[in-house]
Amino acid sequence: MFTDETQVMLYVTDVAAAGAFWESLGFVILEESEADGTLVLEIAPSTESNLHLVLYDLNYVQSHSPEVNIAAPSILFTATDVLDLYQRMQVLNVTLGEMVQLGEQLIFNFADPEGNYFAVSGPNQ
Repeated sequence: MFTDETQVMLYVTDVAAAGAFWESLGFVILEESEADGTLVLEIAPSTESNLHLVLYDLNYVQSHSPEVNIAAPSILFTATDVLDLYQRMQVLNVTLGEMVQLGEQLIFNFADPEGNYFAVSGPNQ
């Protein structure tokens, strides 16, 4: 039986820099470990979150598991105040897409420093 906790693996070229980026957006580091001398970070939007992102070194994964699909997953985050989050990301100079309204929801996308895009949706308040 599956549980309600989900870990999404993100393969990045610089785990420490990727972790710092996500921390700047308010994520917390839940666990820091090493795999054969390579840094691995488990992060989440909060300590209570059921969604955890696990940042793995791309070169490590490619050399140890070349069959793994290394493409970034398409993740849609939700935010209680999407406008505030968008404005905070602007201040942090995060690459942002245009904010659009879809029905009652506002949605935008953003890129991490490695060019992987993610989306955020939330109510239009």
